[in-house]
Amino acid sequence: MNGASGRAVVTWALALGLLPAISAASAEGDLSRCPAGAIAVAPGQSIQDAVDAAKPGATFCLKNGIHRLQPTRPKPSQRFYGEGQAVLNGSRILRGFEREGSYWVLGGQVARSRRQGYCMKTSPACGFPETLFIDNEPLTRVMRKNELAPGRFFWDLVAAKLYLADDPGSRTVELAVAAFAFAGGASNVVISDVLLEKFASPAQRGAIDAQDGVGWIIENCEVRWNSSAGISVGRDTVVRDCYIHHNGQIGITGAGDGIRIEGNRISNNNTRGFSIGWEAGGAKISLADGVLFRANHVHDNRGPGLWCDGDCRNVVYEDNVVERNADAGIYHEISFGAVIRNNILRHNGEGSDGWFWGDDIIVAASEGVEIHNNRLTVSAGRCAIMLIDQGRDDNGRLYKTRSNRVYDNDITFEGAPCAGGASDVEPGHENFSIISDGQNSFDRNVYRIPRTAGAHRFVWGHDQGLDWDALRRAGLELNGRLILY
Repeated sequence: MNGASGRAVVTWALALGLLPAISAASAEGDLSRCPAGAIAVAPGQSIQDAVDAAKPGATFCLKNGIHRLQPTRPKPSQRFYGEGQAVLNGSRILRGFEREGSYWVLGGQVARSRRQGYCMKTSPACGFPETLFIDNEPLTRVMRKNELAPGRFFWDLVAAKLYLADDPGSRTVELAVAAFAFAGGASNVVISDVLLEKFASPAQRGAIDAQDGVGWIIENCEVRWNSSAGISVGRDTVVRDCYIHHNGQIGITGAGDGIRIEGNRISNNNTRGFSIGWEAGGAKISLADGVLFRANHVHDNRGPGLWCDGDCRNVVYEDNVVERNADAGIYHEISFGAVIRNNILRHNGEGSDGWFWGDDIIVAASEGVEIHNNRLTVSAGRCAIMLIDQGRDDNGRLYKTRSNRVYDNDITFEGAPCAGGASDVEPGHENFSIISDGQNSFDRNVYRIPRTAGAHRFVWGHDQGLDWDALRRAGLELNGRLILY
């Protein structure tokens, strides 16, 4: 088996849950080898010094072991390969805690970053980048000392003291402090076969921060336990065959044209409780043309699964498995042309509440979207595919939910059926009738409904609670099928 085929097998085995939660690089073992002639960098050596001493286009081999606190700004076209068990760690080890009453305290801890982003009410400290770990378990930061409990820590910023309720004893205590592993404006950088963890990435920035570069390739990496985003992408970034999980805010974020996100497992992100409506979950791209989300397994994120928001154009979501995300599975918002096809979506939106949000597929304030040949399994109480218009206005530009076509999808409901197009503007608004009069359509879709399901919740414009016959009288699903099971 060659290296490429080995990576493909490992990626799909991870996606299907056939391998434990380890990196693809680790799972391959001997299959991961640095290219011949690569400049070797051992743990403890400075990666940045090696970069500075080399020319653009140089190739580096990060040797097995932990490379701690090594933020690196590459030169153009430089390539970084892990030997197979190389770990980039953005934390420093803390020692010397002393008992103070019922707590353990470490002084001399000066915070060097500021809080950013928007948090859920239940997680007011989410935006502080520094994160504490005990034996690889992240602790929750609290805002007051009297809120301390096992699994929590408090940072007295005035006294420069860290407080724990847990006895650190002989355990390993680490504080994430480095803002990134790789960042900068260089072009055509390659990062492959490494594990990256415990970086204090600020909100909307990644431990791998390619947002200011062009043409970065990030492949076959595991990216976990970072404070905000695992990876932030920019123009022509490719992220493929990676396992991106348990990051504080989101798995992948960024903006730029030509972004490709392929063959990744993106799961369990937003561990720190960032606001879902602001930015959190699996992957979110903005201000982009020509984005491709293909063959990713996106699951159990605390927020939407795959999301393009804000003047995205020519986006393709295809061949993805998107399931059990707390908000929408696939979300195309205030944007333009997209194709959503051949995806499997299951049980998304169960953490969402209110109106028609949090569905398996949502197209909101967007136009020119084709949604077809997807297979959906919809949880009871949730909706399948929804077009939503709120009269969104951005600096005088009114977005319209129009010219969207939904066809040839196969939908299984576990409760009452819910799908269609919803409007949330008042009479007299320019968009008041955009759902029904804006060339939106549903046809040739199959709806599989339990015989014991409650009242239908089909909706079209301002008409809600339509049954199958009323939906067809509105001109929808003239060739669709309703199947009871």
